[in-house]
Amino acid sequence: MLRIFLSPLLVVLVVLLIPSVEKALFYLPLIFSLSLSIVNFRKIKIRRILGFFLSIVQSYAVFLGLAIVTLFADEFLQDINISENDSGLKGIILITVGGYLAALLLFYFYSFVFRIVNKRFSYIVLSICYAVIVLVMQVFSKNEFLQFGVEKFSSFLISWIIFMSLAFSLAYNRDALMRFIDQRKQ
Repeated sequence: MLRIFLSPLLVVLVVLLIPSVEKALFYLPLIFSLSLSIVNFRKIKIRRILGFFLSIVQSYAVFLGLAIVTLFADEFLQDINISENDSGLKGIILITVGGYLAALLLFYFYSFVFRIVNKRFSYIVLSICYAVIVLVMQVFSKNEFLQFGVEKFSSFLISWIIFMSLAFSLAYNRDALMRFIDQRKQ
């Protein structure tokens, strides 16, 4: 049960220790992959060193892919008119869809490295945690949801990495969670 909360805790501690947000943004994929790999090293299907390396490479590839797709999608959305004042709505669409797709894609790639007991449960947990990210960003941004300012996007990424590390840890340690729930029922 401790492993479930250890990964997000490691992410929070490391992000707090990095002195600037710019440096943290560069290291977020590394922080994410190492926090999951170190805490869940027994869940790695392949050789552990190779598993660590692949999780880092996959994490950076998905983050870089998300950045490229977001850049092109932002250019594409500039040409589309949804309503008269649609810049905020375009930001919501772009970040929400991009962040959710990144989580699903990273989970798909990580399924080749980590043992996952129940994929349906995992996808439900990923979806719920992503909904929590959107809710947290909506509450803390005072109804100015993710307009493309540096402060809001970096806070979105940090929220994403914390809640997704929790979701991935829940997915990898479903059996420990179920044992904990069963013990509480008795």
